[in-house]
Amino acid sequence: MANYPQRMFDAVADLQTLTSVEGVTNKLGHVLSSFGYNAFLVTSVPEPPLRLEPYILLNGWPKGWTEHYGKYDYYAHDPVAAWCRKAIDPFEWREAPYNEETNPKAAEVMDVARDFGMNEGYLVPIVRSTGFQACVTMAGSHPDLDPMAKRVIHVVSIMAHGRISALKGESINQKQILTAREREVLHWVSVGKTSWEISTILHLSKSTIDIMVNRAQQKLNAVTRTQAVVNALRAGEINF
Repeated sequence: MANYPQRMFDAVADLQTLTSVEGVTNKLGHVLSSFGYNAFLVTSVPEPPLRLEPYILLNGWPKGWTEHYGKYDYYAHDPVAAWCRKAIDPFEWREAPYNEETNPKAAEVMDVARDFGMNEGYLVPIVRSTGFQACVTMAGSHPDLDPMAKRVIHVVSIMAHGRISALKGESINQKQILTAREREVLHWVSVGKTSWEISTILHLSKSTIDIMVNRAQQKLNAVTRTQAVVNALRAGEINF
């Protein structure tokens, strides 16, 4: 059986040490390929009619797909991209809603993607409290879609996007901003504990734990708990 937690810890530890975009690209590609994904993209997600190409950070799509995607203006009709612009939580490509009869162009995007070997896909939105939206999206013929595998991909994707953003000039405040208790709570969140479980461990009420998690999310400019954990790791607030 795959040791998903260890794979996540190892990938995050490696990403934290990388100092070049090329290094992050290679590491992300290696991690994703180990889960059966042979194509990936890291990009911001502008609203149409803006085109996608100027916003791409890392392009690991199959040869010819980016050109075909742009030539036929697929971004304006792509149901996965449309759902990403609304989503906070990761999702499988097949979960992106569209109507083949009323939106045949959306069906065409999905059909042609399969022609390029992207049969199954998964997308991790990157959402900040400021409203900034980006994503790490990936696809393969038969990827590992086990729930634990998805959790690993979720964390690794946010971490990789953060490293790329930092290397390209963005950064989050490196000064410690969390309290000791907030760091302790996020540590338990990082190993998969629920608020109720953390409240039992720390002998606090569940509502108190929820308040501390929400406060940490705000301080770390994070929308979700997973994003808060990754941003805390990036900032050196917590460690695996």
